[in-house]
Amino acid sequence: MDEIFVEQIVKRKTGISVVLMRVFSIIVLIMAFLLMLMFNLGILAFTIEILLIYGEYMLWCYTSIEYEYSLVNGEFSVDKIMGQRKRKNIANYEIKDAEVIAPINSEQVIRGSMNAIVKDYSTGRKSEGVYAMIISNNDGKTKVVIEPNEKVIDALYHCRPNIVVKNV
Repeated sequence: MDEIFVEQIVKRKTGISVVLMRVFSIIVLIMAFLLMLMFNLGILAFTIEILLIYGEYMLWCYTSIEYEYSLVNGEFSVDKIMGQRKRKNIANYEIKDAEVIAPINSEQVIRGSMNAIVKDYSTGRKSEGVYAMIISNNDGKTKVVIEPNEKVIDALYHCRPNIVVKNV
């Protein structure tokens, strides 16, 4: 059997709630700086300002999310990357357990995803390149939403050509 190794990184779309959180935190940071200047609290104000800047930095890091898809010899894994540095493996799927891999709006996916648990690892945008994998395992049916590039789709097709439906 051929060894297959393919990986891809997709950046999650920043939602409106995240943008509002970031804007609110910047406003709080500016207000704290102005209050520090007005009341001249000395080292206490300086320490609070440093902590607020650190909190702002952490907020920006942990609201920047990417997913990495890896296909290694029939095992599809998804890693979550936060702030472009903290990586966590969040899912592993065996391609042999997949029923269908097709564009998300295809008839096969709609029919196969009834009563399935949905796991969304896509960018969050509505686009033509969004695919779904219907996986049956001990936990029941799972609909895994991904946004693979052509290289990943070809590798999935190479693993299980009878279940992969390519977008025409």
